[in-house]
Amino acid sequence: MAIDYGRKRSGVAVTDTLQLIAGALGTVPSGNLVDYILDYIKREPVETIVVGEPRQLDGTPSESMRYITPFLNRLKKVLPPEIGIVMHDERFTSTIAHQAMIDGG
Repeated sequence: MAIDYGRKRSGVAVTDTLQLIAGALGTVPSGNLVDYILDYIKREPVETIVVGEPRQLDGTPSESMRYITPFLNRLKKVLPPEIGIVMHDERFTSTIAHQAMIDGG
C-alpha cells in the first residue's frame, strides 16, 4: 500500500498480489485515513505501507512533514507489528512518472 499524505485528503494506492502494477484506490479525508487503512487490512493482505516523504531539493524535510509525522506515529501504534512502514523520498517522482508515460507511448 502507498500513501500520498495531504493535509486535507490523502491518496491511497495498492499493488497487485505479484507486486508488479500499482493502482489507485482513491482519495480519503486525511482525518479518516488510519481507520480506512485498518479497515482495508482486515479485508486484504498488506505487507508494507509506503508513505511519501516530502523533501526540499537540498534533501531537508519539507514543511509538510509536520503533518505527516503525527499521522505516522498514530499509524505505528495501531498497525499489526508484521506490517512495515517505509518512507520514500518523493522528490522528482512526478517527473519520473511523466517520462515513463512518454517512454511507454
